[in-house]
Amino acid sequence: MMPELPFAPYRGTGGYAGTDTSRERAEREIDDGTLAVRQQKILDALDEQGAGGATWATLGRILNLHHGQISGALSNLHQAGLVFMLRKRHNRSHPYVHLNYRGMYTDDEVHDSPKQTKAGMRRGVLDDLVEVCRIGLACDGQFDARAIARLLEELDGLA
Repeated sequence: MMPELPFAPYRGTGGYAGTDTSRERAEREIDDGTLAVRQQKILDALDEQGAGGATWATLGRILNLHHGQISGALSNLHQAGLVFMLRKRHNRSHPYVHLNYRGMYTDDEVHDSPKQTKAGMRRGVLDDLVEVCRIGLACDGQFDARAIARLLEELDGLA
């Protein structure tokens, strides 16, 4: 089952840098529908581009979006499984392709999901650790010590 737009995996937003201004913009774009509209326009443009897809730069020109707007939205759509990225490059960038054309490529020709960075892996482990702690608090302080220890070990391995 595919997620509905907007796909907003970063604390309910499309993502933001470490500043209050950036976070507020990301929250505003969810609230006013900007992110959903942007993601849909990107999906529509990629569908129109066909099986060859388009790079972030090409999509940015088509949709009049700057690098941060287009690359962030593409990363979110990629993570959601609504687009995929070709391994081959065009003008030093990997083209993104609408999911409708996935059947035209072999697994060796595509990146179906974004590369997980070390920071992304750490964020995932931290999210899991927070969830284990929340469950423990909700259960009158009955924390799963083994799960906490495993997650802390995993975090140490990502340091």
